[in-house]
Amino acid sequence: MIVFPAIDLLEGRVVKLDAETHTAASHDFGTAEAVAARWLDEGATHLHVVDLDGALGTGRPNREEAAAIVRLAAGRAEVYLGGGLREARVIGEYINGIGVSRAIVGTRAVTDGAWLRMALRIFPSRLVVAIDAVDGQVVAKGWQEMVGVDVVEFVKRGSEWPIAGFLYTNVGVEGRQQGVDWAPVERLVQATGKPVIFSGGITTLAEIRRFRDLGVFGVVLGSALYSGAMGLREAIEAAGGR
Repeated sequence: MIVFPAIDLLEGRVVKLDAETHTAASHDFGTAEAVAARWLDEGATHLHVVDLDGALGTGRPNREEAAAIVRLAAGRAEVYLGGGLREARVIGEYINGIGVSRAIVGTRAVTDGAWLRMALRIFPSRLVVAIDAVDGQVVAKGWQEMVGVDVVEFVKRGSEWPIAGFLYTNVGVEGRQQGVDWAPVERLVQATGKPVIFSGGITTLAEIRRFRDLGVFGVVLGSALYSGAMGLREAIEAAGGR
């Protein structure tokens, strides 16, 4: 199983969003290059980068910072990037221009099936579909809006698409360090044969081992790493060495 250290970018800085509002930074961890270098030096083989300005529609896109991360990671780690990727042209700039390994698409992929089919024709097996959810229902636009889509039903439909996988974030526990809500995890794993990456609430090595034993493709670690509650090297070891 793969461990993805999270690198969330807001106005050029790596931050943690406030767990209540999901719109303002509660902690600043430094520059994109410095944080990426830290995780790479500690053994990361994959990085999970989110442009929060793109996701929230605020500020400027963090493309320069993303490009710097990709340059640092070249030959060492794959970079998955999401946040505001709502146009095929922009996705192409990140995949073909900057060189990210996978583009993570969210709001539009969930709400506009015709657009997603078009994007998958252009970028087959390069897109990860992000599913942000509260109580089993998909939320969009920076976690601010319910869209009336059931998570499990959406994943079942998507199992036939030429996607690279799904990224599931349980918004209800994201950033709170209160543990994993296992019920949706098990339902999603059973609903699809596609790779699934999970994010939200992971706080212990035992939880990482349980994800591994369930056959999960990867987990995103944010608060647990940045708070020092867990080290990246020990997390990678618990995941099986990746």
